[in-house]
Amino acid sequence: MKNLLLILLLSFSTLLQAADNPINNGDLLRVSVYGNPDLTTEAKVSASGQINYPLIGTIKLAGLSPPEAEQLVSQRLVQDGFLKRAQVNIIVIQSSGKQVSILGQVGKPGKYSIETGAKTLFDFIAISGGISAKGSDFITIIRMNENPPKRISVNLKKIFLHSKTDQINSVNMQMRAGDIIYVPEAPVFYVYGEARSPGVFRYTSNMTLLQALSMAGGLSARGTDSGLRIQRRNESGQLVEMKANKSSVILADDIVTIQESLF
Repeated sequence: MKNLLLILLLSFSTLLQAADNPINNGDLLRVSVYGNPDLTTEAKVSASGQINYPLIGTIKLAGLSPPEAEQLVSQRLVQDGFLKRAQVNIIVIQSSGKQVSILGQVGKPGKYSIETGAKTLFDFIAISGGISAKGSDFITIIRMNENPPKRISVNLKKIFLHSKTDQINSVNMQMRAGDIIYVPEAPVFYVYGEARSPGVFRYTSNMTLLQALSMAGGLSARGTDSGLRIQRRNESGQLVEMKANKSSVILADDIVTIQESLF
């Protein structure tokens, strides 16, 4: 009995706290008037803090608590002569303060509400359209509500291909309001010169020059493996050329050049 009473008190306290929280730009509101179902509407608070409500038009609600906003809408309905009495109820059904940002190489970057059903890291990747073809296997989660902000790195390819179910579940963390998920572009390398299909290719760690050449279709009829070169940026950002062979390990952003055979 005591436990039940404690739960009820905590629930009531939570409701009171939610009612006291001010309405913010970006919040999605459900506004209804008792006995007038035609006036029930859902509206998103604009960047200027306003919603567009039937009969009374635009009205600024940002900065007010829900009870204060209810009173203002009620006053407008009565003062403008639309109703004799107006019992207004306003519920914040989606709070802009409870959002997660997902940025970078996903289908639909943006801010997504935790209250839409998405809770975990993989949920937010899914509702944002998934990682694009240019997206990296390494993503970063930034916990902005910690001081200083905490960075968490996740190797998705390793997790899905080489981890057990319990390890996958541990990585699929619950997201918090204010979290940022960043999916960078995948690292690449370049193959120029006498390759069958020169171009830009997706890089994976510990890749050898032989593997890089195979992705470019191998040597062309005029190419020679005795004239392989790698251009790589040093710490000062300058390109430095070095000789290489097929067993050489390449790095992200390396430029592989295949020379033409002299014979």
